[in-house]
Parts: sequence; C-alpha cells; structure tokens
Amino acid sequence: MRVIETALDEDLSLFCRYLWQQRVRHRVFEERGMQVVELADPAQADTVRQAYEAFRSGRVQIREVEPESVVAGKKQRSGFARALTRYPGLSLLIGLSLLVFPFSLPLAEGRLTELAAALSIIDPHVVSGAAVMPTLLELLGELQVWRWFTPILLHFSVLHLAFNCVVVIELGRRVESVSGALGFWILVLAIGGLSNLGQYAFGGGPLFGGLSGVGYGLLGYLMVRNRLAPEVGAFQLPRGLSLGLLVFLVLFSTGITEPFGLSIANAAHWGGLVTGALAGLIVGWGAPRG
Repeated sequence: MRVIETALDEDLSLFCRYLWQQRVRHRVFEERGMQVVELADPAQADTVRQAYEAFRSGRVQIREVEPESVVAGKKQRSGFARALTRYPGLSLLIGLSLLVFPFSLPLAEGRLTELAAALSIIDPHVVSGAAVMPTLLELLGELQVWRWFTPILLHFSVLHLAFNCVVVIELGRRVESVSGALGFWILVLAIGGLSNLGQYAFGGGPLFGGLSGVGYGLLGYLMVRNRLAPEVGAFQLPRGLSLGLLVFLVLFSTGITEPFGLSIANAAHWGGLVTGALAGLIVGWGAPRG
C-alpha cells in the first residue's frame, strides 16, 4: 500500500532506517519523478503517515542508532583505552613482549634473529665460537646489564606467549593497582633480573626466555602480601589460579616434559617465585596496617 509520495530531492534515508527499526516492512521507489513509500502491511499506514508528518514538521527528531556490533566494538575499544590508562606499566610490558615476538619466534626453528641475539642473556654468537660458556661471574663482568632483564621478552610459540600474558595480566594488574606503574616495573625488573641470572647459572644455556619467571614472581609477591594484609582485595587470589600454577611448577620441575623435547626454564620459575616472595615480605613488612 502506498502511503507517502514526496519529491526526489528529499532525503528519506533516516526516516526509512527508523521504519526498519520499528519493524515496518516497506520499500521506496521512483515513479513519475516522485519518491513513493509503499508498505507491506496496510494496517500500519496511519501510524507511518503520522510519523512522517511529525518528522517533516520537526516535532520529532529521529536520531541515527548504530548497530549493536558497532556499539559493542566501541565499548571494547573504550575498555582497552581504560586498561591502558589504568595499568600503563602492565600495558607497556605486554606491548613490548608482543613487539618482540615476531623476532623471537624463529628461535623455535633454530633460526636466530639479530634482535633475539641482542636480547638474550648472552650473545649466542659468542657462545657458539667459545669452547666453554662464560661463568655467571664472567657474564656479570661483561656489564651488558640490559641482558640480565631482556630475556623476559622472548617467547618461542603462540601458546608460550599467550599463557604467559594471561597469567601476568591477571597478577600484574593486582600489583599495579596498589603499587602504581613505577612500583610494578621495579618489581618486574627485580624478579626478571634475578630469575634470568638464576636460570643461566643452573639452566646450562643462553637461549631461554619468557614472562613465566615474572609471572611466578608476581604470584609469590601476592601470596605473601595477602598473608600480611588479607583485608586488601587486590591481594586475594583465586585459589584455583595460585594452586594450579604451583602444581605446574612442581610437575615441570620433575623433567616430565623433556622426553617430548620441551625444555622448561624451571630455575627461572623457582628464582622468580622466591624473589617475588622476598619482595612481598620486605614491602609488606614495612607497609602501614589497617
């Protein structure tokens, strides 16, 4: 049924969008130099005419409503922006790991990129040309201080990166919400440095990396802080998360993965856990109560 005839230069797009939002089935076509709006259901004719007259007279303004998918996308982007603002230290750490990942992934296939070599605890080119690996004291004597920390950015598979990021995000946001970005990074560098040096001393090789040592360090820190200040919500970890991580730590330390060709940096995990726990004890002991 025809309900509206109007000039060709009138923009009906917004009005038609309104009709579709109201589930009014219709079509618009041109006939003899006019735009014609035709309805599928004649019973809706009076309602559509009244809406059109109100729209033309300005008594009712129809605003464009974005699709739910667009609205959801904007909410997701705004949530990401809020996370960047609320946890800038954690966002920087995850962002650096993502940026380095394409350059560390080839290590899984035995290919060494220049960036991965620069971020390893010791230059693998030097090790390959030496009869004996440098001792820990010799490594420290080189004073290439950045190498003590940067292996935390190296990951060797998508699963390796994804699992570590999930753990560090869950634990790191709790730390940063209380300690701030600077406190978070001081803790990360302390855990990362000591866990990396421990892995080099006991692990037997220079090609290791990942945020897992930092993750276990954050776990140890939060567990101790929770014992000293159980009233602080940020320190209250889900029991399944902390128990699961500790079970994996003990299980992997048995060497169960080695027959499958999967080498785990257990020394870095234990070193991170101990370092984080000691940091939690030191910081928590001096923190004000109540």
